[in-house]
Amino acid sequence: MNLSALFKDQVLLICIGAWVLITSSYFVFVAAGYAVSPIAENGLDSLLTIYLPVLILTVFLLLYLTRNREQVAWSKVFNVDKSKAKKEAWLTVGYLLLTQLILGLGFNMGLHFPGTDVYSSGSHSQVDVWTWALTYTFIYTLLPILWLWQKGFSFRKLFSSFNWLRDGWIIVAYWALDFFGPIISGGADFFGGISIAQYAQGIPWGIFINSLGAGLPVVIMMHIIFIPRIALIFENKLTVIFLGGLFYSLFSLFDQGVDYSSLSVGLTSFTYIIMTQTLVGMGKATFTVVTGNPFIHFITLHIISARVPFDTRMYIDIFKLKSSLKTDIPAA
Repeated sequence: MNLSALFKDQVLLICIGAWVLITSSYFVFVAAGYAVSPIAENGLDSLLTIYLPVLILTVFLLLYLTRNREQVAWSKVFNVDKSKAKKEAWLTVGYLLLTQLILGLGFNMGLHFPGTDVYSSGSHSQVDVWTWALTYTFIYTLLPILWLWQKGFSFRKLFSSFNWLRDGWIIVAYWALDFFGPIISGGADFFGGISIAQYAQGIPWGIFINSLGAGLPVVIMMHIIFIPRIALIFENKLTVIFLGGLFYSLFSLFDQGVDYSSLSVGLTSFTYIIMTQTLVGMGKATFTVVTGNPFIHFITLHIISARVPFDTRMYIDIFKLKSSLKTDIPAA
């Protein structure tokens, strides 16, 4: 990676500057005594112990390990017209931001169930889950796919380009990191208190629900529509990855634990989300940028890894799988 070229990339520098400004604002707001939403508590600890390590391990390390790989044929594989890529990328950002504002402010729906609420045992019904999952499926999966088909996009061509054997080590290593990491660190209470029968039902059920409501929407909107178009505009991989991270942070504006009920708590929520989820999104984007496979992040840094230890107990409780859990279930 040519460092001198990186620092000549004005778009990358603007992205870095914006992130630093927003991150600094979070700490200024907290120091000034602004109200802090549930998700935004202990921001410094989270940044240092979770999000910066994610950035190092999933962005810089992976870029280094795959530095000799050929460029992805974005136009061919994703059927993108380079002359329209910039317009379509901005259209995607506008669509995402508008729909997130409507769903988040109007209907209390975020990217991961239960939206802006923090889950506690018995506080949500099966109807709430299905309403969230089907709404997100329709707005961020079905409608965008119809648009892609009109553009000549082909899933058959996309899947034929995947090299699962070459990318197997990435999938295994990063799946293990993202699955066991939250458990070992104590961030997810996964083992204990659940029967084998509950695990057998709860894990695939949670993967299915989260795939509808969160996984496939991010795959389609970010990894199949946004990233390939940005990759045709900017040659610098890190610029594409940073923009992908910012895009994902917009997808997370109304995730569980945020609070926009007042200006002060809204500012800490917003700045915390941009500060942290941009880094997570950069990790997700890197998998697609270096492999051309938009589903690797789905396996390693989204649904099949992290959401399993975080959400399995919640779905067992909501769907009453085998037996109800008696204890409160901490939010993811």
